[in-house]
Amino acid sequence: MFSFERRYIFTGRLTLTTALHIGGGRGTLTPTDSPIVRGPDLIPFIPGSSLKGSFRSTVEKLTAVVGLRTCALMEDAECPGAQGKVQKAFNQRREEESWSEQQLIDALDEELCHTCKLFGSTYQASRIYFDDLPLIQWAGTTQIRDGVAIDRDSEKAVDKLKYDYEVVPPGSSFNFRVTLEDSSDADLALACIGLTEFASGFGGVGGLRSRGLGRCILEEVKVHEIDLREGATRSERLRRYLVGRTLDEKMATLPDANAFFAERIGAVLEG
Repeated sequence: MFSFERRYIFTGRLTLTTALHIGGGRGTLTPTDSPIVRGPDLIPFIPGSSLKGSFRSTVEKLTAVVGLRTCALMEDAECPGAQGKVQKAFNQRREEESWSEQQLIDALDEELCHTCKLFGSTYQASRIYFDDLPLIQWAGTTQIRDGVAIDRDSEKAVDKLKYDYEVVPPGSSFNFRVTLEDSSDADLALACIGLTEFASGFGGVGGLRSRGLGRCILEEVKVHEIDLREGATRSERLRRYLVGRTLDEKMATLPDANAFFAERIGAVLEG
């Protein structure tokens, strides 16, 4: 249940270190087999859904390492958030025992893995939200690259299956904004793990990443916080949030993003 006790907003600048390709379908005037996604103004952007998918996969790779649970959406994982036998058995128990809403909430809190709680599942909405990333700096043009289909058995190019695709050139930058709502300590730690990976240059987004595309680095990271849990200044913090109009007016900007990430990740490692 959403209670609006804590909100974190992470902002920054996502800069491409290699070219980017996110397919945009055929509804463009670009003369290529695979054009990139563009907004109504025909300027490229990164859909929030694309970033969320790559961010989730980045976090899932490291979740178990820090002692938290992830099903990685694999069939028959020990989490009802994943498609498979475990989810079917969970639904069957729910029907046979006629769970109340509170019983369902308690069961999900106990059985859902940490990544399903953070990124969402069939049963619960996501606690982390990714804005579309508008382009803020680029060379003003895209590139067309050639590709060929490869036969997996012979490992040779397939005759007459050459194609081309459009990319945003490296060095282009996008406006980055991620929101975390009413997070647990585990949620916050996992979000910080993903952010540090992207800030270290280990993140990626878009398609054709096995070919080296979509590498990026998160720069100029800022952490904005509103915490309305108990405290002597709660009413003052609430008033500031309700009356403020800009992000800086509504929320506190933490002085050191890297120190904050280290603190939240360390709390999980030590716990």
